[in-house]
Amino acid sequence: MRNKRSLNKILLSFLISVTIIFLNSCSSYQEIIIPHLPSGPSSPAKFGAYYTKLNYYPEWDKQWRVGDYADVVVRFDTGGEKFVFWRGTNYIPHWVSENNIWYNNEFTETWETIGSSEPMSDKQCRYSNVRIIENNDARVVVHWRYALNDVNYRIAFPDSSTSWGDWCDEYYILYPDGIGTRKVVLFSNHLEDNRRATADAGHEWQEGIVLYHANTTPEEVVNIDAVHVANMNGEVGKWSWEIHGKPKTEIPKESNIVLMNLKSVLKPFIISELGCNLDAYEGSQGGSHFRWRDHWPTTTEPTPGRNASGKQAAHGSFFHLTNIPIYQREKNSITKVMLHGMTDKKIEDLVPIAKSWINSPVLSDNKGFTSNGYDIAQRAYILTANELNLNFKINASEKSPLINPCFVIKNWDENKPSLIINDLPQIEGKDYRIGIERTLEGNYLIIWTNLNSHDLTKISLSRL
Repeated sequence: MRNKRSLNKILLSFLISVTIIFLNSCSSYQEIIIPHLPSGPSSPAKFGAYYTKLNYYPEWDKQWRVGDYADVVVRFDTGGEKFVFWRGTNYIPHWVSENNIWYNNEFTETWETIGSSEPMSDKQCRYSNVRIIENNDARVVVHWRYALNDVNYRIAFPDSSTSWGDWCDEYYILYPDGIGTRKVVLFSNHLEDNRRATADAGHEWQEGIVLYHANTTPEEVVNIDAVHVANMNGEVGKWSWEIHGKPKTEIPKESNIVLMNLKSVLKPFIISELGCNLDAYEGSQGGSHFRWRDHWPTTTEPTPGRNASGKQAAHGSFFHLTNIPIYQREKNSITKVMLHGMTDKKIEDLVPIAKSWINSPVLSDNKGFTSNGYDIAQRAYILTANELNLNFKINASEKSPLINPCFVIKNWDENKPSLIINDLPQIEGKDYRIGIERTLEGNYLIIWTNLNSHDLTKISLSRL
């Protein structure tokens, strides 16, 4: 009897110990407070791209096998916005507002494998990677490369002889004013199929997506009139989700400008060349007016889709730009270009920016250089210097305004230039930025100016 009582005491003690350990474990789990998504310091800083390692929280961070330079953050000295390439979003780049609201314009996506074939499925960033190409006072160029894979890492449309499937190179060319271009080069065997010889080629190219921090609802981040659209005439439509999951969409004819109406001062926008189409993302979930899901970002398990619980980081889609005009087409690749950025302006105020990009004013009376014209992919005039001094005029007008132009001048030396605009010498600083890039083919000069003109403008450049 005594032995039986002793055994019962031992078993009771064991059960109490196990219970205490379990309760402590639960308590520890509950004490894990998932912070906001990391984007680096919030204050404005010197314009440029920075390698860094953005830590989230210890339980999440320890899963990764990365070093101190895993992520890239582009900072601006004009406001609190940032452009962030973070492994937690599989390097899908995001505009981050001054109050830390995240927004992206998606990526290329297709549906040949299980679920969607897209970088969102690359949970460990096996294929997705990012690197800084240019980083100077005048502009930043960041290259993001990824495969179009499913959650099992199978890449879409593999070639039977080479095994190469769908890959994409995206180049983000950004300027000090917080506006830049997104140049998307999609490589795919699927493009050779004549049935897919359309502007979208069986792929999706853009989708307006907002991220939500853990324990945050869509209504805390997005206004009910979440999407504003406009055409080149300044006609505006505002899309409202007042009816759960059923957006009321007003689309003026030939709309090509979209602004995401976040609860922030700085709001993201995107502009396409003429000829695109717009449509809204329907659906609602979890009591919200909007649909939101948490299989991405930060989720590391192979989950192709899941409605949001509200307890972890999530995302929601709002609109698509489709049939974006093709910038360049090769046998196995298609390139498209969009203009994007952050602004504190109303959407109708973006029309002149769209005009300056789509209907850029032409150069005249060129002296000392060869002009390769205006490249919408770089948002820049491309010149080749033939002499020490360069002179030209820009025929700006209301139809073709000159707004914050950039000049890329090939065949340059190591010296910075002197710049004169309309007979006024310019001083390098906030409104006049210079960069010199060295390449295998020689140096080229990059000049960005904070200039807004609707009249004939004279430019003179001299080598010092």
